[in-house]
Amino acid sequence: MTKESRNQTNKIQNVVILGSGVMGSQIAAHCVNAGLKVKLLDLKSDDPNRPNKTAEENIQKLTKMNPAPLAMPEWSERISPGNFEDHLEWVEEADWVCEVIVERMDIKKEMMAKLEKVRTPGTIVSSNTSGLPISEISEDVSDEFKEHFLGTHFFNPPRYMKLLEIIPTESTDDEVVEYMTNFCEKILGKGTVLCKDTPNFIANRIGVFSMASIMPWFFNGKFRAEEIDFLTGTLTGYSKAATFRTADMAGLDVLNHVAENLYPAVPDDERREIFKVPGGFKKMVDEGAHGNKKGHGFYKKVKGDKGKEYHVVDPDTLDYEPQQDVSFKSADKAKKEFKTSGERLKYLVNRDDEVGEFLWEIHCDLLLYAANRIPEITESVEAIDRAMQWGFNWELGPFQRWDAIGVKESVERMEEEGRTVPDSVKQMLEDGRDSFYKKDGTVYNLATEEVEKLSPPAKGALTVSTLKKKANEVWGNKSAGLYDMGDGVALFEFRTKQQTLGFELVKSVEYACEIVEEQFDALVIGHDKENFSYGANLGEAGEALKKGDFDQITEAVENFQRVAVGLRYQPFPIVGAVAGRCFGGGVEFMMHCDRVVAHHELYCGLVELGVGLIPAGGGTKELLLRAMNKVQESEDADPLPYLKDAFKTIGLAKVSDSAQKAKELGYLRDSDRIVMHRDLLLSAAKQEAKSMAQSGYRPPAEPKIKLLGQTGKSVLDVTLYIMAEAKWASPYDKVLAGKVADIMTAGDISEAQEVPESYVLKLEREAILECFKDERTHKRMEHMLKTGKPLRN
Repeated sequence: MTKESRNQTNKIQNVVILGSGVMGSQIAAHCVNAGLKVKLLDLKSDDPNRPNKTAEENIQKLTKMNPAPLAMPEWSERISPGNFEDHLEWVEEADWVCEVIVERMDIKKEMMAKLEKVRTPGTIVSSNTSGLPISEISEDVSDEFKEHFLGTHFFNPPRYMKLLEIIPTESTDDEVVEYMTNFCEKILGKGTVLCKDTPNFIANRIGVFSMASIMPWFFNGKFRAEEIDFLTGTLTGYSKAATFRTADMAGLDVLNHVAENLYPAVPDDERREIFKVPGGFKKMVDEGAHGNKKGHGFYKKVKGDKGKEYHVVDPDTLDYEPQQDVSFKSADKAKKEFKTSGERLKYLVNRDDEVGEFLWEIHCDLLLYAANRIPEITESVEAIDRAMQWGFNWELGPFQRWDAIGVKESVERMEEEGRTVPDSVKQMLEDGRDSFYKKDGTVYNLATEEVEKLSPPAKGALTVSTLKKKANEVWGNKSAGLYDMGDGVALFEFRTKQQTLGFELVKSVEYACEIVEEQFDALVIGHDKENFSYGANLGEAGEALKKGDFDQITEAVENFQRVAVGLRYQPFPIVGAVAGRCFGGGVEFMMHCDRVVAHHELYCGLVELGVGLIPAGGGTKELLLRAMNKVQESEDADPLPYLKDAFKTIGLAKVSDSAQKAKELGYLRDSDRIVMHRDLLLSAAKQEAKSMAQSGYRPPAEPKIKLLGQTGKSVLDVTLYIMAEAKWASPYDKVLAGKVADIMTAGDISEAQEVPESYVLKLEREAILECFKDERTHKRMEHMLKTGKPLRN
């Protein structure tokens, strides 16, 4: 089969991963998550009875790792283990071979020679090397092999890290590059960045430089580690893990290895001396302080008086000591007065104090270094920013930081201080453009001096920010917005803090539905934020309770339930586009959509018991209905096990750790879709909504639900007793779960009977209003609002 026919007619289904170490096994796991057929090979074992022992043991490790590489632990069985000696012929049937063996050029070349003998022409082969030259790995294979060979650099852990660097060689066919880019985006859910075949590609080249340039400020004693992490965390648009916590996560030994390899590999790099990391850092690595995997790096987890806490290393003695409270006058002011990290950063680099000096110096290093890497490592400003956002979880990439600080003002200051600013940046200013990015959706290309349109984060991506730029807003207020997505589909966006469902937002849903009924064919509920919804606004409920305004509570309960359940009975289809954390009322909104398109990373649960409430927006009813529907699907099935599962899901506040787990728990249905790429969520939901509308959608009739009465209640009482005895349920948990049991069985009826949905909804409302009158609920709500943690009273 020729490469043309294979690329055009065959989708990648069969994957062979070579190398079952930490990265190889986790790449295999992620491919399984994506629905691919996976074979994992490693060295043949000396054990004659278990030739595949190495691969088998590494597959088993996947089930115990945290965070979990697999969507479901039992999916480890979907990975077929093998070894290089007996099973390399499996490559003949592969659509993609991903090499993840030891980082030695001679061994990788030897593997390529073996693949040459068994590989079918047209099969794509990639290397997951993090630093070795891709072209050198494949230099001895045939031209046809070279055309189908490229680098695919995953970031650890592969399931959770968005970035995938794609590195073609001069010989790689353009069609192969385009195909793999689309495949890795759509099927594997990755944010792809095209890199040149240069040492450590983009993210590690810039990221390790940034870390190395910051290290002297610690080892010279100017700042403590926790102070640097405070200043280079979310305050100024880096990641939550900041600098040194990120180093601990990546592994200090790994960072040292990368830095040591970079120095000789970049002889023309004007800042290569930065990669000679401080002696104190090398000493830490030599003494085994490798970060999280060894239990200590810059930080060390210890048992303190209040449980586990983190101590921080002293740069002189390398001993660990308790962290100190971090406070800088200018930083505290910035945190208080400015909403965005860009505003805070601009303010702080201009302060005449130790914070201003530190942030200005490290940003001069970072910004000038990033600009000087164009066109060496990439010709794209956007590629560097995305690599740092997706690979290091920075909120702002280097050029977004430069825009935030102010390009013109900062360039003038840099030159006044004697720094050399790249001609390409000065040319941009001379051309009359004062920022790399513009609100019109364009970005300046430093390599070509051209203004270009921003590329979407994935092919076909649709975002709320794009709809805003196109002025597609139909209606909106502070809590919500309604947009025209095109093709007769509207989008409802949550705008509240943490996407909580407050009084105004609930009313907004109802009003938006009236607009949709008049002007559109279908509705999507979703947004660009990381998390779908943290549930009902407890603060509003707490204020009403303080005022003693129980009428407002009653009205809010009735409105929330009516609107949430009412989503199912609108005269048009509604599709929920759900990702990240989705709790309580957010789950109830999701469950009453006609269809859900969920991102693979969905962490959802009916967690109301933790704040002293029960799911009363139709959540209890819906889990019960779905449980009873399973009984109908299975003739002669005993309904009690299904009832118990639904009850325990609420009673134990079970939260899914993947969208697939959400299906198992009943939060999602089998008919709901799972997509791998977060940025394709809204476009997929739009397609689903459009398809349903075009198919002649009609809302369903009110269902009947079978309640098992006293028989069911007695079984749930026993289940609850076991939960309490096992300390899974506190005394008040037991009271609350008892209310859930009453709703799910209508325990006062003597025989099983079918009732309308509205009957169960009434039981929900009555139960939650009883909760609101209970002081134990008040204490739980107050504790959650103050600490963010549940009270187990």
